[in-house]
Amino acid sequence: MRRQLLLSSVLGPIQKRIRGNDGEYVMDADWDNLIILDGCRYDLFTQIYAKNSLDGELSRFQSRGSSSPEFLSENFEGRTHNDTVYVTANPHEKRILDDTFYDTDRPWIDDWDDEAGTVLPAVLSERARSAHDTYPNKRLIAHFMQPHVPFIGETQLDVDSEITSGLRDMMLEDSMDDAPGFVWEELQNGDIEEGVFWEAYRDNLIRVLEEAVPLAKDLPGKTVITADHGNALGEWATPFPVPVYFHPTNIRMPELNTVPWFVPPYTERKQIVRSGDAPAEAIETPTAADESAESDESDESAVEERLSALGYAD
Repeated sequence: MRRQLLLSSVLGPIQKRIRGNDGEYVMDADWDNLIILDGCRYDLFTQIYAKNSLDGELSRFQSRGSSSPEFLSENFEGRTHNDTVYVTANPHEKRILDDTFYDTDRPWIDDWDDEAGTVLPAVLSERARSAHDTYPNKRLIAHFMQPHVPFIGETQLDVDSEITSGLRDMMLEDSMDDAPGFVWEELQNGDIEEGVFWEAYRDNLIRVLEEAVPLAKDLPGKTVITADHGNALGEWATPFPVPVYFHPTNIRMPELNTVPWFVPPYTERKQIVRSGDAPAEAIETPTAADESAESDESDESAVEERLSALGYAD
């Protein structure tokens, strides 16, 4: 965590003074459905795109964040998008966003897989389809958790089960580096070969694309598959020769900020309704209609637990 804080609090402000934030706002881009992959590098996506001959156009997009909290804050915080429904497997949104979208569905609360330590791609895909069926005239954002760790693809790395079960708390505190035995720490220390790590990372992307690509084809309108940020595997961040791992906040480097922008073929556009108040009842989740203090406390507990399971610790 000390490395994360140093990079975010020292290097980040220096880079910001030099170049500012040159990222693009996703809400200003042209799409009807936006599928967000969490922590997907552009070059990693390019490998899968070329090897599997994915049908569609691939280009680069500059993210405004190098971490999920920064991405969410830069793109959505303090704004209202009554034309958009958000379905997310990422617990960070609960602490950053407040009534931003017309509706928010949170599978990370009630469809979390304790054994895997994440929301499985098939579950998120199903919830996204349900959201579209409920709100066919709204823009749809489906935020998958993969290829972010834990790795659940064909190649898996040996991670302490106690760490996996507490990843949600760790994710909340942006402190995966402090998790003993955590894969990013092991990569940084040389305990995992970079080639093996990349293979597991790649297979995690393949796992989520097996759900995301069919979802993109099934949804009417123009669908874009992108990412909130990438991941650094020891590349240097200018102007200092400092190796960066994982995805610390406020850092500007291609491995973190350059993400895919993949547009599968489409034949129609959605008729988007850009007005209307938020619904009295959200897509059914345990906390949608309960705004009591007890419910808020329960939500906060769930946030910490899920983020710990994704690698962020106190």
